[in-house]
Amino acid sequence: MDIVKEIYDYIVTTFNIETDADFDEDVNLFDFGYIDSLAAMTIIADLEEKYGIEITQRDLLLYPMNTINELASVIKSKLDMGT
Repeated sequence: MDIVKEIYDYIVTTFNIETDADFDEDVNLFDFGYIDSLAAMTIIADLEEKYGIEITQRDLLLYPMNTINELASVIKSKLDMGT
């Protein structure tokens, strides 16, 4: 399972991101205007459902989740912990 690719494809499809040289797995989704806070909550809810995990308020404070790679890292750690 390639979580990075799944998140990348999900964000491109869900938020209609056209081909863009700046858009990659390490771009700050907020700083570059690809998503806003409402979109972030949608992404988190969808990822929680898809992967059967819970991303808590504490997680949001402790771990950066501004890029696709950062989101994937949090998901992988949650899956590894079994939560």
